[in-house]
Amino acid sequence: MAKHIRKEIEEEREIITHAGELPEVALYASLYYLTEDPEGPHLVLTPEEVAFLKEGVIEGYKKIILRDLNLKMRGENIFRGTERAIINYRRLKRFAKKERIGINNLIPEIAQALITYMEIEIKDPYLKTHSLRTVNCSKKDWEWFIKELNLTPSHLLPEPEAFFKRTPLSFKETITLFRKRKKKNEGH
Repeated sequence: MAKHIRKEIEEEREIITHAGELPEVALYASLYYLTEDPEGPHLVLTPEEVAFLKEGVIEGYKKIILRDLNLKMRGENIFRGTERAIINYRRLKRFAKKERIGINNLIPEIAQALITYMEIEIKDPYLKTHSLRTVNCSKKDWEWFIKELNLTPSHLLPEPEAFFKRTPLSFKETITLFRKRKKKNEGH
């Protein structure tokens, strides 16, 4: 934690970081609570403290993007898939640009998560046999995302035309499918 950050600010950053889909909204709620809310502490925030809170937004977006690119999450209720990861990456990018915060340091980790996801997705025999894909975004959005992540399209997805002809599963269908597969693998 930063050297000159008060406890109340640290607590609010935790809330922002773990706010789920809307870390930016949580930032504005925290700023209001800390400075103006009748029940808040009525603090005058330093530029360092405001920056610390804004970094919580960046961390929050990173967390939810990585959640939706995590193969282990495909059977969990909070999973939303690549479509939501792309939406949140766009939100992250827009926030970072508005606040003049660099996010290039996040790209390698997000790119690696997508690489790992795709390595397993492409090899999944069930998905291939049934002409399905859990990559639930459009081809256009996919192409934009991999360009943003500085990835080589042909290395990530050798046959994009064939892949995008597969039926995309919604995030709810993906959750259901992978829950069933998990139960089957557990012998239930």
